[in-house]
Amino acid sequence: MDLLSLDTVQMSDEGAWLTLLHPKTNAPLVDEKTGKEARIRLAGSDSEIYRSAQRKAQNKRLALPRGRRNQFLTAEELEAEAVDILSLCTLEFQDIVLNGETLVCTQQTAKNLYIKFPWIREQVDVFIADRANYLT
Repeated sequence: MDLLSLDTVQMSDEGAWLTLLHPKTNAPLVDEKTGKEARIRLAGSDSEIYRSAQRKAQNKRLALPRGRRNQFLTAEELEAEAVDILSLCTLEFQDIVLNGETLVCTQQTAKNLYIKFPWIREQVDVFIADRANYLT
């Protein structure tokens, strides 16, 4: 087998589509107006976006003053870091409707979405971490 067929870095950089699933029924969410599935295109955990964000978070921790470096991060700090990374990896929205409006994809919109709807954040996190989503 040629290892180039397993190049998760390139596919992670290009992104792959996650179809959002209803948190109870596990059925794809569908925009009632268009009839299309609600989807998010995401860079994967092998992408430069993800790895750069991880390095930035680690460098921030390492830059803490010596007295603070030995202290633990709070749950809130860890959650904020995770949401920041996921929002950076969010490349595009398709047919995602909130309060009757189709959302435009920005980093801030993604961040707000992941904070307001933890079940979406969980689906995004699991999808990004699964390399199989970035292989053809």
